[in-house]
Amino acid sequence: MRVPDGMSDEEAKQKQDDLNTYAEGNGFHLAIVFYEYVPGAQSAFTELVEAVGRAGAKQVVVPSYRELALNRSLQDAMLTHLFYATGGAVVISLEDGS
Repeated sequence: MRVPDGMSDEEAKQKQDDLNTYAEGNGFHLAIVFYEYVPGAQSAFTELVEAVGRAGAKQVVVPSYRELALNRSLQDAMLTHLFYATGGAVVISLEDGS
């Protein structure tokens, strides 16, 4: 979850609450939320890929694909990397419903 400088604590908490609500309502267990505070950084994504691979998880839930990257081509590349690096994990976007 990206946390830009201008995001309030309440907004960040609401995003996390939305993730929890989705997980609980769809039979998932939300194990951890990764936060990215630096614009353009990908350290949280790297940690996510490693954790998903270790846990053998098959779904990752994000508030929107823009949490991964602003550019659609980069989003697609990150989704593909996550899928192959973890043996098939897919991303579910709350915003897009997929």
